[in-house]
Amino acid sequence: MKGVDVGYNSSSLEPLNGVGRVGKAGIDKTFTLENMIILAHEIRANIIVKAGPRSKWYLKRIDIGELDNEIRKQNWRDTSRATMWVIEWDN
Repeated sequence: MKGVDVGYNSSSLEPLNGVGRVGKAGIDKTFTLENMIILAHEIRANIIVKAGPRSKWYLKRIDIGELDNEIRKQNWRDTSRATMWVIEWDN
């Protein structure tokens, strides 16, 4: 989804062993979506976002039933340059 995000500063999850982490939060912008899916699977994150002033990647986890509500909560900030992928993992 283009132009949307969920959560804010403290909502990002840390990849296992800090793989690819850059700064206080976020993952190296040179990672591919495929790399991010692998990292997300390791920690069962269901949201992948590419956003921010340095176009870093972020992993997040939210209840899919709350997705629309969580997106609406971000109306106060400019998310026009964010891209979000939602993953539904098989159990």
